[in-house]
Amino acid sequence: MSSSEQTVLIDSTAESLQQHAFRFLLTTQVLFFAALAWCVLLVHNYDAENSGISFYGAHHRTVLIAIFGYVAAAIGLWSTSSLFRQGGFEPLAWIGLRVVAVMLILLLVTPYNEGAFLNWTHMTVGVVGALVQLAISYSFLRRLGSISLILGCSIQLAGGILGALSLPDWSFHFLLYAEIIFELGFCWCLLEGTKCWALDEARSY
Repeated sequence: MSSSEQTVLIDSTAESLQQHAFRFLLTTQVLFFAALAWCVLLVHNYDAENSGISFYGAHHRTVLIAIFGYVAAAIGLWSTSSLFRQGGFEPLAWIGLRVVAVMLILLLVTPYNEGAFLNWTHMTVGVVGALVQLAISYSFLRRLGSISLILGCSIQLAGGILGALSLPDWSFHFLLYAEIIFELGFCWCLLEGTKCWALDEARSY
C-alpha cells in the first residue's frame, strides 16, 4: 500500500470514528437534557432552585426520570471516551470523560438529603466532577482553539461562577440555573470538540 493510500485509509477511519462519536454523544446529551427539562417542568420550587439538579435525583416525583437522564449521559460519555482513545485524542479528554461518567453514577447513589456523610460525599463528587469537566473543555480549547469553543467555555465558566456564589448559605439561590448553564456550556464544548477534533496522532502514522 502506498503512502497516499495509507493516509486516505487513516483519514477515512478517523472520520468514521468522529461521526460515530458525534452522533452517539448528541443522542445521549439530548436524552439527558430532555429528562432534565421534564424534571424542571414537574417540580420547580424553592427547594429545587436551592439544591440544584441533584434535587431531582432525590425527589420522589422525578427520581426515575433523573436516573434515566444521568445513566444516558454516563453511557454517552463513556462510549465517546473510548472513541476518543481510538482516535488518538489526548488522555486528559478521554480519561476525564470516564471520570465524569463514573461521577454521574456516584451522584445518584449518594443522595444529599440522607445524612451529613452522604451530603458531603455528594458535594465533593459534584465539585470534583465540575473541575474535571472544566479541564476537559480547556483541553478542547487548547487543541482546537475555535471561536465556538471559546463561547462554550465562557458559558460553562459563567455557570460555574454562578454556582460557586450559590453554594454558601446566603440569600442567593440560583444553583439550579447555574448548574444548567454549566452543563449546557460543557455539552457545547463536547459537541464542538467532537465535531471538529483534529486527530493529529492518528494522522501522523
